Amino acid sequence: MNKVQYQHIFVMLREEIKRTDSVEWVTFKYMKQDVEVMIANGMKSYVHEQMQSFYEEYLWRTIESFNAWSFIDFVAHRDDYFGEWATGKVDLMKLTEAWIERSDSRTLLSLLTRLGQTGYETNWQELRSLLDEKLRRMEVEGTRNGMKETGYFYCLLHAFTMIMMSEHSIEEKMRLLELFSQQWAFLRTVYSVMVRRIVGLNYTNFAQLSQYVVGGQQDFDPYLHLFYAPLKERYEELIELGTKSESLDKAMQKIEKRMQQSTPCHDMDCLCETLFPEEFCDMLNRHRPMSYCELECELSKVTASATATIKTLEKRVEDMAKKYAELVEKSITVEQIETELTSLPTILSLPIWSHLNTLLAHHAEWLRQTGIIRDKILTKQVQEMQLNMSITAQPGSNVNGIVQQQNNNGLTPDRQITVA
Repeated sequence: MNKVQYQHIFVMLREEIKRTDSVEWVTFKYMKQDVEVMIANGMKSYVHEQMQSFYEEYLWRTIESFNAWSFIDFVAHRDDYFGEWATGKVDLMKLTEAWIERSDSRTLLSLLTRLGQTGYETNWQELRSLLDEKLRRMEVEGTRNGMKETGYFYCLLHAFTMIMMSEHSIEEKMRLLELFSQQWAFLRTVYSVMVRRIVGLNYTNFAQLSQYVVGGQQDFDPYLHLFYAPLKERYEELIELGTKSESLDKAMQKIEKRMQQSTPCHDMDCLCETLFPEEFCDMLNRHRPMSYCELECELSKVTASATATIKTLEKRVEDMAKKYAELVEKSITVEQIETELTSLPTILSLPIWSHLNTLLAHHAEWLRQTGIIRDKILTKQVQEMQLNMSITAQPGSNVNGIVQQQNNNGLTPDRQITVA
């Protein structure tokens, strides 16, 4: 193709930059179509060569013409050499701070993503160290001196930096960059918890932020585990920062309920572990909800344990009943058996009594008193139930509290039983 026939595009672009509205907007529409044709016909290098003189003005937004800036943006997102051109020429920290002044995080996100996708390189470790310091300052200063707004932009740059300096393959980095760009609306909530300061949202505490995450934001549902894990991990610290525990507890309960009702998506797990490599994986392992398979496995373990316990209890009951029956046959009185049975928790005494009815079916004295013994055991069972209900109703009570109270009242099921 003849390059000369497209030279007018770049001449008109420069004219528009010098004198706003010198080129009609409809002309830019045809200019974009021409760029598409050039790229489709193998002229990418030529397009890049012609656009280099415009990119610095584009990145720093020194162009007054909206049409000119939009056209360059259109081309930059099709230029495979854009990031390589910026390497060594563009300081990302200064670029970020320039867009902070314009309060335009959306454009900064777009610029960073495209730079990364087209080969931008710098000293990532040095940039990370600088960002870590700025984020630490943000934790200390909170929302004072504009840190709330600037912190949002620094988190954007931090996320981009962590992806670019990771050990992932180029293809995986590109995937993470795309995911980072698409899901930043959610990721900023994760960042807020991780840096302990709300960034990019006008909330004053983390209970409000949590309500936002779960309140009507159904697009967030598959990723709630990524917000919940650091929220759980940072709970005490967030309370110390001023969030009321009661409010945060209610919000977390809503998140837990929503998590139970939705299917988790793990597409962003790797991204979050890349953004916070020293801690996020451990947080997920400590606080993530169980998968269906894990729940099924846990249920199987509980069922097996309960089955083993029941069999052990049944065997113990059977042995004790035989022992009592032998003693009755020899010399012990039924009254003594009654005393022993009514001293046991009813979880043991009722099945023992039932076994004794079979073993002593021929024993006249047992048959005469068995109904009285049964009634006393049933009365005690009601008392135990009332005691448990009373303990459960007490503020802060739990299962351990009930067990402790039973121990205090001599109701421990595994108490050693002796026969006088």
